[in-house]
Amino acid sequence: MLTHMHEYREGSKEYQELNRILWKSQTETGKNVDRNILFEDSLKQINPDYIFWLSIPGTSVDYPVAKSLQPGYYLNHTFQGNENPCGSLFMQEETDPINEGNTVIFGHNMKNGSMFADLKHYKNKDFYEDHKTLYIYHEGKRHEGVIFSCQIRSEEELECYQTEFSTPTQKHEFINHMKASSLYTIPISLPDQASIITLSTCYGSSERMIVQAALVCYTE
Repeated sequence: MLTHMHEYREGSKEYQELNRILWKSQTETGKNVDRNILFEDSLKQINPDYIFWLSIPGTSVDYPVAKSLQPGYYLNHTFQGNENPCGSLFMQEETDPINEGNTVIFGHNMKNGSMFADLKHYKNKDFYEDHKTLYIYHEGKRHEGVIFSCQIRSEEELECYQTEFSTPTQKHEFINHMKASSLYTIPISLPDQASIITLSTCYGSSERMIVQAALVCYTE
Protein backbone atom coordinates (compact mmCIF):
# COMPACT_ATOMS: atom_id res chain seq x y z
CA MET A 1 0.00 0.00 0.00
CA LEU A 2 2.78 2.45 0.93
CA THR A 3 4.52 1.65 -2.34
CA HIS A 4 1.37 2.45 -4.32
CA MET A 5 0.84 5.71 -2.46
CA HIS A 6 4.40 6.74 -3.23
CA GLU A 7 3.88 5.89 -6.90
CA TYR A 8 0.62 7.86 -6.99
CA ARG A 9 2.38 10.89 -5.51
CA GLU A 10 5.22 10.60 -7.99
CA GLY A 11 2.78 10.37 -10.89
CA SER A 12 0.84 13.43 -9.71
CA LYS A 13 4.06 15.40 -9.24
CA GLU A 14 5.13 14.53 -12.78
CA TYR A 15 1.93 15.95 -14.27
CA GLN A 16 2.14 19.05 -12.07
CA GLU A 17 5.67 19.60 -13.30
CA LEU A 18 4.52 19.10 -16.89
CA ASN A 19 1.99 21.89 -16.46
CA ARG A 20 4.62 24.12 -14.86
CA ILE A 21 7.04 23.58 -17.76
CA LEU A 22 4.38 24.31 -20.35
CA TRP A 23 3.38 27.60 -18.76
CA LYS A 24 6.89 28.71 -17.82
CA SER A 25 7.57 30.56 -21.07
CA GLN A 26 4.29 32.46 -20.80
CA THR A 27 5.07 33.52 -17.23
CA GLU A 28 8.56 34.65 -18.16
CA THR A 29 7.51 36.66 -21.19
CA GLY A 30 4.31 38.04 -19.70
CA LYS A 31 2.50 37.28 -22.95
CA ASN A 32 -1.00 35.87 -22.95
CA VAL A 33 -0.26 32.91 -25.20
CA ASP A 34 -3.29 30.72 -25.91
CA ARG A 35 -2.59 27.30 -24.43
CA ASN A 36 -3.50 25.42 -27.62
CA ILE A 37 -0.66 27.20 -29.44
CA LEU A 38 1.77 26.81 -26.56
CA PHE A 39 1.03 23.14 -25.93
CA GLU A 40 1.26 21.72 -29.45
CA ASP A 41 4.98 22.00 -30.15
CA SER A 42 6.13 21.51 -26.56
CA LEU A 43 4.09 18.36 -25.97
CA LYS A 44 5.03 16.73 -29.25
CA GLN A 45 8.68 17.27 -28.37
CA ILE A 46 8.15 15.66 -24.97
CA ASN A 47 6.17 12.73 -26.41
CA PRO A 48 5.46 12.07 -30.11
CA ASP A 49 2.39 10.06 -28.99
CA TYR A 50 0.68 13.31 -27.94
CA ILE A 51 -2.72 13.78 -29.61
CA PHE A 52 -4.52 16.61 -27.81
CA TRP A 53 -5.11 18.23 -24.42
CA LEU A 54 -8.34 17.60 -22.49
CA SER A 55 -9.68 19.94 -19.82
CA ILE A 56 -12.90 20.05 -17.78
CA PRO A 57 -12.95 23.38 -15.89
CA GLY A 58 -13.58 23.06 -12.17
CA THR A 59 -12.32 19.46 -12.02
CA SER A 60 -8.93 17.77 -11.82
CA VAL A 61 -9.24 16.69 -15.47
CA ASP A 62 -6.56 18.76 -17.19
CA TYR A 63 -4.19 16.42 -19.00
CA PRO A 64 -2.58 15.48 -22.29
CA VAL A 65 -4.10 12.55 -24.19
CA ALA A 66 -1.81 10.09 -25.93
CA LYS A 67 -2.15 7.24 -28.42
CA SER A 68 0.34 4.39 -28.61
CA LEU A 69 0.65 1.61 -31.16
CA GLN A 70 1.30 -0.70 -28.20
CA PRO A 71 -2.13 -1.71 -26.81
CA GLY A 72 -2.47 -0.86 -23.13
CA TYR A 73 0.86 0.96 -22.91
CA TYR A 74 -0.57 4.01 -21.16
CA LEU A 75 -2.42 1.94 -18.58
CA ASN A 76 0.82 1.87 -16.58
CA HIS A 77 3.04 4.50 -18.20
CA THR A 78 2.82 8.23 -17.66
CA PHE A 79 2.74 10.69 -20.56
CA GLN A 80 6.49 11.09 -20.20
CA GLY A 81 7.02 7.34 -20.48
CA ASN A 82 7.72 6.46 -16.85
CA GLU A 83 6.27 3.23 -15.50
CA ASN A 84 3.61 4.20 -12.97
CA PRO A 85 0.13 2.84 -12.09
CA CYS A 86 -1.48 6.25 -12.62
CA GLY A 87 -0.80 5.85 -16.35
CA SER A 88 -1.96 8.53 -18.77
CA LEU A 89 -5.17 9.48 -20.50
CA PHE A 90 -5.19 7.65 -23.82
CA MET A 91 -7.39 6.96 -26.79
CA GLN A 92 -7.94 3.77 -28.75
CA GLU A 93 -5.06 2.82 -31.00
CA GLU A 94 -7.14 2.32 -34.15
CA THR A 95 -9.15 5.55 -34.14
CA ASP A 96 -8.46 9.09 -35.34
CA PRO A 97 -9.12 12.03 -33.01
CA ILE A 98 -11.83 14.63 -33.51
CA ASN A 99 -13.46 12.83 -36.43
CA GLU A 100 -17.08 12.46 -37.51
CA GLY A 101 -17.52 9.47 -35.23
CA ASN A 102 -16.86 8.85 -31.54
CA THR A 103 -13.44 9.41 -29.95
CA VAL A 104 -13.07 7.27 -26.82
CA ILE A 105 -10.65 8.36 -24.08
CA PHE A 106 -9.69 6.10 -21.19
CA GLY A 107 -8.18 7.01 -17.82
CA HIS A 108 -7.82 5.58 -14.34
CA ASN A 109 -10.15 6.41 -11.44
CA MET A 110 -7.32 7.24 -9.05
CA LYS A 111 -7.85 7.15 -5.29
CA ASN A 112 -5.85 10.37 -4.89
CA GLY A 113 -8.35 12.25 -7.09
CA SER A 114 -6.15 12.50 -10.17
CA MET A 115 -6.67 11.44 -13.79
CA PHE A 116 -10.38 10.53 -14.35
CA ALA A 117 -11.34 10.25 -10.65
CA ASP A 118 -13.67 13.26 -10.87
CA LEU A 119 -15.84 11.58 -13.49
CA LYS A 120 -17.59 9.59 -10.76
CA HIS A 121 -19.14 12.82 -9.48
CA TYR A 122 -21.21 13.02 -12.66
CA LYS A 123 -23.57 10.47 -11.10
CA ASN A 124 -25.02 13.53 -9.35
CA LYS A 125 -26.94 15.95 -11.54
CA ASP A 126 -25.92 18.94 -9.42
CA PHE A 127 -22.28 18.23 -10.28
CA TYR A 128 -23.18 17.99 -13.94
CA GLU A 129 -24.99 21.34 -13.79
CA ASP A 130 -21.78 22.98 -12.56
CA HIS A 131 -19.47 21.15 -14.99
CA LYS A 132 -21.32 20.86 -18.31
CA THR A 133 -18.48 21.87 -20.59
CA LEU A 134 -15.17 20.34 -21.63
CA TYR A 135 -12.44 21.67 -23.89
CA ILE A 136 -10.07 19.92 -26.28
CA TYR A 137 -7.01 21.70 -27.65
CA HIS A 138 -6.04 20.13 -30.94
CA GLU A 139 -4.05 21.32 -33.95
CA GLY A 140 -4.28 24.99 -33.11
CA LYS A 141 -7.98 24.96 -32.26
CA ARG A 142 -9.89 25.02 -29.00
CA HIS A 143 -12.91 22.75 -29.32
CA GLU A 144 -15.78 23.28 -26.90
CA GLY A 145 -17.85 20.26 -25.96
CA VAL A 146 -21.17 20.05 -24.17
CA ILE A 147 -21.82 16.97 -22.01
CA PHE A 148 -25.05 15.21 -22.99
CA SER A 149 -24.93 11.81 -21.26
CA CYS A 150 -23.59 10.44 -17.96
CA GLN A 151 -23.86 6.69 -17.47
CA ILE A 152 -22.80 3.85 -15.20
CA ARG A 153 -22.46 0.70 -17.28
CA SER A 154 -21.40 -2.87 -16.73
CA GLU A 155 -17.94 -3.53 -18.15
CA GLU A 156 -19.61 -6.02 -20.51
CA GLU A 157 -21.79 -3.33 -22.09
CA LEU A 158 -19.85 -1.98 -25.04
CA GLU A 159 -22.43 0.08 -26.94
CA CYS A 160 -21.00 3.41 -25.84
CA TYR A 161 -17.60 2.51 -27.34
CA GLN A 162 -18.82 2.41 -30.95
CA THR A 163 -16.46 4.70 -32.85
CA GLU A 164 -17.71 4.69 -36.44
CA PHE A 165 -21.11 5.14 -38.05
CA SER A 166 -21.93 4.02 -41.59
CA THR A 167 -24.78 6.50 -42.09
CA PRO A 168 -26.01 9.77 -40.51
CA THR A 169 -29.08 7.86 -39.34
CA GLN A 170 -26.95 5.35 -37.46
CA LYS A 171 -25.12 8.16 -35.68
CA HIS A 172 -28.38 9.93 -34.89
CA GLU A 173 -29.71 6.73 -33.32
CA PHE A 174 -26.49 6.30 -31.33
CA ILE A 175 -26.74 9.82 -29.89
CA ASN A 176 -30.39 9.33 -28.96
CA HIS A 177 -29.65 5.97 -27.35
CA MET A 178 -26.80 7.42 -25.30
CA LYS A 179 -29.03 10.30 -24.16
CA ALA A 180 -31.76 7.83 -23.17
CA SER A 181 -29.19 5.78 -21.22
CA SER A 182 -28.08 8.74 -19.11
CA LEU A 183 -28.55 8.58 -15.34
CA TYR A 184 -30.69 11.70 -15.60
CA THR A 185 -32.31 13.64 -18.41
CA ILE A 186 -30.16 16.25 -20.12
CA PRO A 187 -32.47 18.30 -22.34
CA ILE A 188 -30.14 19.31 -25.13
CA SER A 189 -30.42 19.11 -28.92
CA LEU A 190 -27.27 18.09 -30.79
CA PRO A 191 -26.34 18.31 -34.47
CA ASP A 192 -25.78 14.85 -35.95
CA GLN A 193 -22.52 15.98 -37.55
CA ALA A 194 -20.96 16.89 -34.18
CA SER A 195 -17.90 14.91 -33.11
CA ILE A 196 -18.59 12.75 -30.05
CA ILE A 197 -16.16 12.41 -27.15
CA THR A 198 -16.59 9.49 -24.74
CA LEU A 199 -14.69 9.49 -21.44
CA SER A 200 -14.43 6.13 -19.67
CA THR A 201 -13.09 5.09 -16.27
CA CYS A 202 -13.57 2.26 -13.78
CA TYR A 203 -16.43 2.51 -11.28
CA GLY A 204 -16.13 -0.18 -8.67
CA SER A 205 -14.89 -3.62 -9.66
CA SER A 206 -17.13 -4.38 -12.63
CA GLU A 207 -18.66 -1.14 -13.88
CA ARG A 208 -17.59 1.88 -15.89
CA MET A 209 -18.40 5.56 -15.48
CA ILE A 210 -19.12 7.02 -18.90
CA VAL A 211 -19.32 10.75 -19.65
CA GLN A 212 -20.10 11.78 -23.23
CA ALA A 213 -19.89 15.16 -24.91
CA ALA A 214 -20.51 16.59 -28.36
CA LEU A 215 -18.07 19.14 -29.79
CA VAL A 216 -20.33 22.01 -30.78
CA CYS A 217 -17.87 24.75 -31.75
CA TYR A 218 -14.21 25.71 -31.93
CA THR A 219 -12.00 28.79 -32.00
CA GLU A 220 -8.77 29.28 -33.92
